[in-house]
Amino acid sequence: MNIRNLLTYLPGAILGLAFLSGCTTSTSLTVLQPAQFKVPDHISKIAVVDRSKPSNGWLNVLEGLFTGEAIGQDRQSRQEAVRGLTDALQRTPRFRVLSTGIEMTGSKAGGGLPPPLPWQEVERVCADYGADAVVAIESFDSDNMTTTNRRENKKKNKDGSTTITIDYLAEMRTSVRMGWRFYDPASKIIFDEVVTDDFLRNDASADTERRAVANLPSQVSVTRKVAFLVGGEYGMRIAPVYIQVRREYYTKAKGFKTQMKQAARFAQGSNWDRAAGIWKKIEAIAQDNPKAAGRAAYNMAVFAEVNGNLEIALEWAEKAWTSYGNKKARIYIDVLRQRQNDARKAEYQMNKKV
Repeated sequence: MNIRNLLTYLPGAILGLAFLSGCTTSTSLTVLQPAQFKVPDHISKIAVVDRSKPSNGWLNVLEGLFTGEAIGQDRQSRQEAVRGLTDALQRTPRFRVLSTGIEMTGSKAGGGLPPPLPWQEVERVCADYGADAVVAIESFDSDNMTTTNRRENKKKNKDGSTTITIDYLAEMRTSVRMGWRFYDPASKIIFDEVVTDDFLRNDASADTERRAVANLPSQVSVTRKVAFLVGGEYGMRIAPVYIQVRREYYTKAKGFKTQMKQAARFAQGSNWDRAAGIWKKIEAIAQDNPKAAGRAAYNMAVFAEVNGNLEIALEWAEKAWTSYGNKKARIYIDVLRQRQNDARKAEYQMNKKV
């Protein structure tokens, strides 16, 4: 997926239910997001190496002169990619990640994937660091392209006249192309091989073209940010990772203002049991007020999910929708079913190590 979306969305996970209003507040909980596939059970320690240093360094510098890259930009960004990968793998109970600091020469000028590492080299790294497998950044290349556009803005004045102002919009497109391999020396299999090609756009405006360009963030900082995110994305591809998700719950309901407000205070203080006692009572006595009952039932679903009981959470969400017509619950039902599927996948991938 594209990095411009990754900034606000983590692939494979539904982060939350965004229906912010004056009637709701939010809480967060930690969930184990499954990887895209199961890694063989004998792999528990992974050594991370960077072999994406261009073999023709002078060509890479020459390319930078034409693309506007800063000297050393790709090297710093490769380091950020490794950091992003290790950061993600440090949030998984499945593996232990070993950052080796190894930097090897790989592809020419950061282009396509080089030939795979010789297995004796993979075995040497594993032996040196006590690892079972090696994840390598095999190639890395970044480009920055900046364009500017002159804009004419018209504004109607109170006297009927028109004022025309001119400004300039500068747009910077930062792209990162990375190749990855996951080496399993025990089976002599490259367990995963993938190339990602992602980009991020930034824009800025000013009254002159030069100022608009100057208002853009630095190319080095943006490229490093994208590289870090891509590294984290690959970590989540290969390992179940703990992430934070957000859930909204109701703080108001007509006819039960005082009770809902009190329950919200309990929930905000992490006293979920007392909050749930109020919501459950409201749902039971508000049969002639389906909106209030639906909100209370919805909140009970959130309470159950916070406690880790997805089956009961789903029962309450279904009741909020089918019995009381709470539209948010219909969305929440899909979220909870996805969470159940994800939980089963993560358990399988963990090989009962959760």
